[in-house]
Amino acid sequence: MAEVLRRPDTRKNVEILFGEPERQLRSNLRLALRNEKFENVVDFDNVGQVRQFLITRTPDLVIIDAAMKGGGVVDMIQDVRYGQIGKNPFVPFIVTMWKPTQTIVHQVANSGCDDLIVKPISPQQLLDRIKVLTDNRKPFVVTSDYIGPDRRKDAARGSDIPLITVPNTLQAKISGVKIDPTKLNAMINQAQNSINDQRLKRNAFQICFLVGLVLPLLAADKLNDPALEDNLRRILTVGRDTADRMMGTEYEHVSNLCNNIIDVVERLLDNLSRPSQKDVGLLKPLSDAILLGFHPTEDAASMAGQINSALSDYDRRQKQRV
Repeated sequence: MAEVLRRPDTRKNVEILFGEPERQLRSNLRLALRNEKFENVVDFDNVGQVRQFLITRTPDLVIIDAAMKGGGVVDMIQDVRYGQIGKNPFVPFIVTMWKPTQTIVHQVANSGCDDLIVKPISPQQLLDRIKVLTDNRKPFVVTSDYIGPDRRKDAARGSDIPLITVPNTLQAKISGVKIDPTKLNAMINQAQNSINDQRLKRNAFQICFLVGLVLPLLAADKLNDPALEDNLRRILTVGRDTADRMMGTEYEHVSNLCNNIIDVVERLLDNLSRPSQKDVGLLKPLSDAILLGFHPTEDAASMAGQINSALSDYDRRQKQRV
């Protein structure tokens, strides 16, 4: 029997939020969980109720179907991970689905969920996944567009991205550890600060990378290329996210640079048919200064080399797709 099932006295303390649109399946799995002494199971059949529950309560595990009534499951998980819903952005998510198309699997994986199970589901399969999240939950990673468990199959790939251990109340409760709300909040805040720090650094890298994609198009006068406007808007999005995240951090001195590049990109987007050469000329020095502002101990040449390497890899992948 799985190790997680050897602690019936502690399993009752675990609060599980269960979202499933099919009433009979919802009833069967809820009963299976309760038979294994997971007694504190709250179930819903639509996303709106799940969102409201996450705002007012702090579950230890969320099991939810990707096709819940009301839609937006992927957006909801991202909102939780980004700290926009609830008090614990690190609650484990198991997402279930009947039809695992490539598109939906990609969207769910990128939402920041911990696990994905294709239906039909057996009770033992679900319990096995709970055991993995209890004993071997993956640490979190942060990029410019992802916050969630590390999904890299090759541990060596992207090894420069730090791994962040996040609070796991599921593990704590099943292990019989009494959770002090004050200490838990302190742990959550500490992990959030680490994630915010990494997000700022990854954002700075992404801004430089996107500028590296934009400048050749501007130099070649490819003003009608859809990639030009798309990447300028991405710079705007990442720049605004960066500016919002800097408040109260050690990087507040970089805020003027971020606001400047936001202004430059907005002017370019407003006059894309006749871009100001002055604004075009400001893109690279501003993006370089932002990158160095978040990496004050790094060598400028080394950082430039990383950007150029990323651009070369991107160009190679694009050619392979063609």
